[in-house]
Amino acid sequence: MEQMSKEIADKRVAVTPSTLDALWDLTAAGQSLGDTIAMLVKEHQLRNLENDLDEIDAVAHYTPWDQAKKELGL
Repeated sequence: MEQMSKEIADKRVAVTPSTLDALWDLTAAGQSLGDTIAMLVKEHQLRNLENDLDEIDAVAHYTPWDQAKKELGL
């Protein structure tokens, strides 16, 4: 997997040994723990976006394109 960021970490984060082991288990060869954390953040953001879009889709009212064109005089 390509390296996600070339930034240098300037903070330390305390994690339990079991969390650190889980992060190492998720880390691909040649990938840093920072890369793994960045990947997990990105996946979480995408999952939140999908959930938001699913919720919008469930409650939203849509107008068919042909009807919208007529209403807008297009």
